[in-house]
Amino acid sequence: MRCSLCGHDSPPGSLFCLNCGSQLAAPPGMGPTPGMGGGMPAVCPTCRAENPPGMKFCRQCGTVLGASSPGIPPQPVMGAGGPFGAPPGGGGPPPGMGGGFGQPPGMGGPPPGMGGGFAPPGPMGPPPGMGGMGPGPMGPPPGMGAPPPGMGSPPPGFGGPPPGMGPAAGATNCPRCGSSTPPGFAFCQQCGMKITPAAGPAPGVDAYGGTIAATGPEAQNIRAAAMSAPAPAQAPALGNAPTPAAQPTWGQAVSVNRDGSDGERFPLGAEYVMFGRAGADVAFDQDRFLARQHARLERTGDGARIVPLDQVNGVFRKLDAPVELTDGMIVLLGREVLRYEKVDADEKSGEPLVRHGVALFGSPPREPWGRFLQLLPSGGVRDVRFLFDEEVVLGREEGDIVFSDDAFMSRRHAQVAWDGQRAMLQDLGSSNGSFVRLVGTTPVKHGDHLRMGDQLFRIELRR
Repeated sequence: MRCSLCGHDSPPGSLFCLNCGSQLAAPPGMGPTPGMGGGMPAVCPTCRAENPPGMKFCRQCGTVLGASSPGIPPQPVMGAGGPFGAPPGGGGPPPGMGGGFGQPPGMGGPPPGMGGGFAPPGPMGPPPGMGGMGPGPMGPPPGMGAPPPGMGSPPPGFGGPPPGMGPAAGATNCPRCGSSTPPGFAFCQQCGMKITPAAGPAPGVDAYGGTIAATGPEAQNIRAAAMSAPAPAQAPALGNAPTPAAQPTWGQAVSVNRDGSDGERFPLGAEYVMFGRAGADVAFDQDRFLARQHARLERTGDGARIVPLDQVNGVFRKLDAPVELTDGMIVLLGREVLRYEKVDADEKSGEPLVRHGVALFGSPPREPWGRFLQLLPSGGVRDVRFLFDEEVVLGREEGDIVFSDDAFMSRRHAQVAWDGQRAMLQDLGSSNGSFVRLVGTTPVKHGDHLRMGDQLFRIELRR
């Protein structure tokens, strides 16, 4: 019986090749041997990979190819007649076959010269010097307790790549049968033994995809190793493998570039997101105006809220409507950082100084209702601008208070209106906007702009 796969000769009547374990062609008069499938490719029930006819194990995941594969008849159940059942048309084995595959009528044991194999114990038992099951399904020849030298491995020229072809790059030789296995396969294509690739998984091959169908302790070990090791490049999912679901987000923080275009987008998925330098969820290591934990954006039932954590530079929110100025409030117009202060009653009008009965002559007195202090990076104050009129305009070219050297300020940037009780700050459609510094936890709505350090973010919330 010559194996059509490896070319090795097996004893007459053999069903499997003694060299590679492949099923041999059925003897004359017998139908297709179970598992042969009539020459049709076998489809693995686990990973749905196609395997050549006669394969016992899936070359992709190592699953035993059984009755669930299309084109393969159901394998008989192990019974009293032996592991493969009786051939069609007879209750015993064909002529020349031992009792390993079913006991002929009237015989209590195997004929002389045949190994014990799978035969059940009988009155005669195995011949002297013969052990139990030997290598291969038929057992060893008479007088041999172990296979002769060279039987445990394929003869030279068999089990490897075809003549004239070298081994494939990254291929692994099976330690049991010596067959060359292409890269990326976790099981030998000839005997089904699990092997370890010599050079690691091939590029683009999922090292865990072929063995994830395992069960029991082996599957737990595989999954534990996959969780602790860096994830390899994922191959396309096979069969009905589940796809991990993306973490839902409730919004995103969009970084706004200096030219007004959108920059990097940061998803908001946790209950709160930390902004700052190294270690924060949204980090800018090179921004020296940011604290390590500068601010925290929290999710609420109806939107979000910002919690300033840094007390040095704080968090500024862009105006989209007029806001009331309170005593000590800090505003950002262009690059000017101004602190608003109310003027006390004793400062509004002072009596003229009289020396030696002579009143001091000076500028006509005005009654200011407030003032802006220009804050410096050193912590000091450079200029103090008093507010007298009912409407005070600040800008780069026009207005009551002009900052002609500030290129980030618009020509008419913002306006402060006084009604005798309150001062209201309003942006006049400037290019860069007007900002006020937040003094505590503040609600944030969709589309709000927040400035932290030297970064500007637009908050977009899911509706």
